[in-house]
Amino acid sequence: MRSSLQQTQSIHAKQRTRLGFTLMETILAMVLGAMVLLGSSGVFFALRNMERTFADKYQRTSELDVTHTIITRAMLNIQMDETQTNQIVRASDNQAEGTDQIEELEPDPRYRLILETDPSTAPDSTGWIPQRFEIVNATPPVPSGLATSAAGWYVAQDQNGTLDFSAMDGSQGTVRGVFEMRPTGQREIIMQRLGLVSTNDTILTQVNNANITLDVAHLTPNWTLWWRPILNFEARQLLYGQGPYGDTMGTAEEIRARLAGAVPLLRNIEQCTWELFKGDEFISTHYGRDMGDLPAYAQIEILLINGQYASWMFEVDWVIGTDPSTESTDADPDDTNDDDSPTDTGNPPGTNGGPNPTRVINIGDS
Repeated sequence: MRSSLQQTQSIHAKQRTRLGFTLMETILAMVLGAMVLLGSSGVFFALRNMERTFADKYQRTSELDVTHTIITRAMLNIQMDETQTNQIVRASDNQAEGTDQIEELEPDPRYRLILETDPSTAPDSTGWIPQRFEIVNATPPVPSGLATSAAGWYVAQDQNGTLDFSAMDGSQGTVRGVFEMRPTGQREIIMQRLGLVSTNDTILTQVNNANITLDVAHLTPNWTLWWRPILNFEARQLLYGQGPYGDTMGTAEEIRARLAGAVPLLRNIEQCTWELFKGDEFISTHYGRDMGDLPAYAQIEILLINGQYASWMFEVDWVIGTDPSTESTDADPDDTNDDDSPTDTGNPPGTNGGPNPTRVINIGDS
């Protein structure tokens, strides 16, 4: 009996000395724990990436909706001329004496509807060059609240001394504007460095400043669709064949006046194509001034870099009216007085001298 009790105590003593995990058990537990941790991390990162993808698609979808609304408004209130305007010329004093010399008073009014390949933008890495769609609207298609606070000041300064009696904040009245494409982030950086937007402005919320450069050729097709009002000074330049200019062309003040009212509508575009239906065919280039030049309808195709696609068709409606930005023009922007003093050259507020299309400023030093 005692021997049996001793054996039982000996077995219990050995079991007490072997409490805990062996090395093999510890290694196996570490491997299993690492597998569970890696699996959980993979699920976490997948959920995070999915959230970013959905957030990006939601942002692009919201921008698509806003863009569709703005283009619809633009197409439904085009302001056209009633009849074709011919060039006005008169006989000079020399011609009155029997010579054949004539003097041109002013150039033809600028077209109200211009769809063309943008000459102020370099192609992307695929060789694709975007279009610009310039249009005169009876009311601004973009609410003034979407622009920066600097836009209202520049609009007021631009209208000072002209016959344009539109609202000073750009919320109503005839406006000449342009839909144009720029590499995503480049124009935002230029506007920020010129003091047109602050660091916490909504225009910069979707732009990673650290990854944006001012290179002309960008490696990845990534464009932003902008709407920008063409103020009186730039309209006079265009009327006399000067421009359109790129975002870095001219003095700092000229660039500020051009970009002050610019509003980004849709980012991360791979390609965007405008077409007008006129004469039983789709055309990608068109110039129109009067009612007979209006297309039947307009359409736009947009492909985003995330794979989203939109194809929209817009009805066209119009009103008849004048274009204050070009029909109340002053002298040729290149003209000066005999004493070489500055005249009304069509420059933005605070500048002297005519525009110089060969002069490119360094935005980083502005």
